[in-house]
Amino acid sequence: GKLTLYLRTRNEDSTVSPNDYLALALVALAYVVAESLQGYGFLAVFAAGLGLRQAEVQTSAGPLEPAAEHLVQPVVGHQHLAPELAVKGNVKELDESQVAAGIMLGDMLAFGSLVERAMEVFLVTLLGVVLLEHWDWRALYIGGALFIVIRPLSVLILSSGGSLQLLQRGLLGWLGIRGVGSLYYLFYALNHGLATPLAGESTDLVLSVVALSILMHGLSVQPLISRYTAWKARCG
Repeated sequence: GKLTLYLRTRNEDSTVSPNDYLALALVALAYVVAESLQGYGFLAVFAAGLGLRQAEVQTSAGPLEPAAEHLVQPVVGHQHLAPELAVKGNVKELDESQVAAGIMLGDMLAFGSLVERAMEVFLVTLLGVVLLEHWDWRALYIGGALFIVIRPLSVLILSSGGSLQLLQRGLLGWLGIRGVGSLYYLFYALNHGLATPLAGESTDLVLSVVALSILMHGLSVQPLISRYTAWKARCG
């Protein structure tokens, strides 16, 4: 992230270079380097994303200032436009590094969101196709324990002592579909010698729990967020 910002601000106007595929490059490099060092690629990608965000935050005037992509947003096709037409926002009061960070993060987040939605559609469709053969009723008990007990309690414990209110911690403990992470850990177990009978059962249970999560969390997210927004408005 720092290298990209440096190159943007030192060699050419920061509005002319596309940043879309930097998200994929960051994922690929972080994963491959971590795996080549016998590290944990899945967590390395997460850490790389945090590192990129930290590089962007350091361009702001302070830790409480808005993120750069909230101050300036790139216009679609900005690399083909004149610099003064390439962005939205009051760039006159921003440093060149903030403009570069806003454009870089704006491009990456937009492209990453597009790829994420496409992958979600693909995975959910695939899950629907295979679920008929892999549904396991025991997932109701496992899903109930995960959704109602294990994850909410874990979030409440880990977030204690922070600035989050109890209601916010409760939302964090409930919201969030169990999807890619669960599939990754399933594939990890399968690739590291999980016994054949257990492999079949584990696959059925994981796919069933993911399907339940999509149903329960997908149906509840909008009503809960609406109630939370109304509560926050009343509390000022």
